[in-house]
Amino acid sequence: MNRSVYQLVGVAVILFSLSSCISKSPKEISEGRIDYDIEYDTLTLSRIDKKILPSSLVVRFCNNNTINTIDGLSGAITISIISQPSKKEFTTLLKVFNKKLYHSEPYTNGHYPALYARIPKVNIDTLVRDCDYIGYKCKSVMGYFADNPDNKFEIIYTKQIAIDNPNLNTPFENIDGVMLGFNLRFNNLEMRLRARNVAKENINNDAFKIPKDYKKVDFQTMTDLIYLLQQ
Repeated sequence: MNRSVYQLVGVAVILFSLSSCISKSPKEISEGRIDYDIEYDTLTLSRIDKKILPSSLVVRFCNNNTINTIDGLSGAITISIISQPSKKEFTTLLKVFNKKLYHSEPYTNGHYPALYARIPKVNIDTLVRDCDYIGYKCKSVMGYFADNPDNKFEIIYTKQIAIDNPNLNTPFENIDGVMLGFNLRFNNLEMRLRARNVAKENINNDAFKIPKDYKKVDFQTMTDLIYLLQQ
């Protein structure tokens, strides 16, 4: 009789342990935000004051709509890209102090929005490994910009964040998942981005609308302005 009791207790402990492990794994989320830190190498920081460099990236998402916002100079300069699959459209928003501009364009194969227009495609190695990152089950792979194959960097991505084709029409189209760690390059400035937090959060549909105080410009104007900001 005692032996049966011990066996039942043992089974209960095992089941409790398994359920505890399961509860700690994040569920797939389809609405929320991702906050990224941006890091730079020592050489970059020796040439450029960190205060004027892009300092953060925030991605907000809901129903496959996304808005990625990167800022610098304590928010005085912001660049955002809105992606709306239902409209098959990208919109680039640019704010430089009190100047506010936007450009919208349809999804087009092989064409990048203005922010990525001068960035080479990212190629990836065939070796992929599993890893955990900030509580998410991820994949890790080495990638490199097409014009610099010797300078490889780690890309960490997950399928546990429910955004379809999150890297569509970007240099990272080969990555099948939401990136939580990657490098981004503007001219000769290379940034290392690492997600520090993923949070479920209600995102208002207005986040994916063009603000009324933004003025429309053409693609070339937007591309040239972003290029100048990268100098």
